[in-house]
Order: sequence, then C-alpha cells, then structure tokens
Amino acid sequence: MQLGLKTKLTVFFFGMALLVCLAAGIVILKDMQIQIEAAMAEKAKSDLATALEITDYMLPGSWHVQDGKLYKGQYLINDDTELVDKIARLTDDTVTIFLSNTRVATNIMRDGSRATGTTAADYVSETVLNSGRLYIGEAEVVGVKYQTCYTPIRDDSGQIIGMFYIGVSKKLADQLKHSFTTIAVLSVRIALLFALAATCFIPLDAWSTGFGTRLGLRWEKTSAHKETPR
Repeated sequence: MQLGLKTKLTVFFFGMALLVCLAAGIVILKDMQIQIEAAMAEKAKSDLATALEITDYMLPGSWHVQDGKLYKGQYLINDDTELVDKIARLTDDTVTIFLSNTRVATNIMRDGSRATGTTAADYVSETVLNSGRLYIGEAEVVGVKYQTCYTPIRDDSGQIIGMFYIGVSKKLADQLKHSFTTIAVLSVRIALLFALAATCFIPLDAWSTGFGTRLGLRWEKTSAHKETPR
C-alpha cells in the first residue's frame, strides 16, 4: 500500500521531533546527574565541617594515640557511640572515626552490629592517610555506595593518625535521578503528542503547495531543456 503525501510528511515530521526530543532529554538527564552529584558532594563536605565543629565542642582537646587507642583530649574514641550518633541525628549521614585506616567509632551497621574493626578502601587511604588530602567522591563503605567526604585527623605534631568520615547515602541521589528521569520521559511523550497533533491539523494543501510548486518548476526546466531550437 502506497502512503499518501501527507502521511509521509507526517511520519517524517514526527520522526524529526522524536530525535530532537530524545537528544534534548539525554542532555537534560546528563546535566541533571552532574548537578545531583555536585549537590551530594557539597552536602557531604558541609556536613563534615559541621561534624568537626560538634566534635570540638563536645570533646575539647587534641587528637592523639595512647596505648594503641584514639583519644580526643581525655576522651576515648574507640567504641564510643554518643558522638557519632549525635552527628548522625543532626546530619542524617553515616559517621565514622578511623584510627589509621581502621574504624574505631561508627554508626554504620554490619550484620546487626557496628562495623568497627573494618578498614577503609585502599584508594581512600592512599589519598587521605598517605597524601594528606581531603577525599570527596563516591566510595563503597561496607558494601554500600555513599557520596563520601574523608579528612585526615592529625595530632599536635601534625602527624596523620586517622580519618574522619561523613557519608551521604546514594539512595537519596538514586531516588532524585529516578524522579527527574520519570519527569523527563513524561515531558518527551507530551511534546511528541503535541507534535503529532499539530500535523493532524495542517491541511494537505499546506503540505503539498510548496512541494507542488517545486515539482512544477522542475518540470518546466526539464521540458525547456528537452526542447531543441529549429
């Protein structure tokens, strides 16, 4: 069955609209993902600064290691729950304090108990403990992905003796991405329906006038070219 001119043009117009909408949707989703990741990283960084201020307020004094245990002033950090739980309630984050690369105080749970005694990922330890730099980025914490921020803990001499960690669950970011993706897909569908509806209300004459004129001009040029002077 041969399609009519309007049908062909409708399909062409709809196809072009689909491509434009898909391209715009991909660009919007990519930008959205970047913005969400940046917002999550900024939250982790901000929450870490808040956590350090709370720690200094609750536990005055310097960080130091004594008999293989971590102290803040005169307060023993190993297996302490009050500090990390208070910060977690205020920030809604996961909180961990490390002695070197080993968790000694945390609100992260593993098999029903706090995940003390577990270690940080090697790439985190390399950045924070060995290079003395802040680590901001996605990290796997006891098998779960978080948007994290780690900072070195130093004693009075400036030696790095541990790390302070804040983690924002990736579940929040995934939920935001899912919501925005749903909205983007719905917007593309609505745009395509409007595009399809628009083609239905355009008369056939409007589609064919321009093409008919062009075809007529081509026919005249072809006829003139075929005529030979006598």
